[in-house]
Amino acid sequence: MISFRCMLCGGRLEKGTATIPFVFPDTVVRVKDVPAEICASCQEPFTDGEVTDRLTGLLNQARGMGAEVLIISYMDAQSVSAPA
Repeated sequence: MISFRCMLCGGRLEKGTATIPFVFPDTVVRVKDVPAEICASCQEPFTDGEVTDRLTGLLNQARGMGAEVLIISYMDAQSVSAPA
């Protein structure tokens, strides 16, 4: 479970959804609608282990697509089978 304070600035965390960019040498992947605890002060999103695992699977799939820029909705991708 995530603490109730931001690890970066100490601000209060609130449940919400975030758009998180991931920049790799060969592609940029932007994931929208990610469930997260978001800092009310600095807006930094924090995800729990289950969401992080799902993001890792989505990013691995996205990087295999060969696109330079890709935008994915986390919620829409829930219907895609989870990686083994």
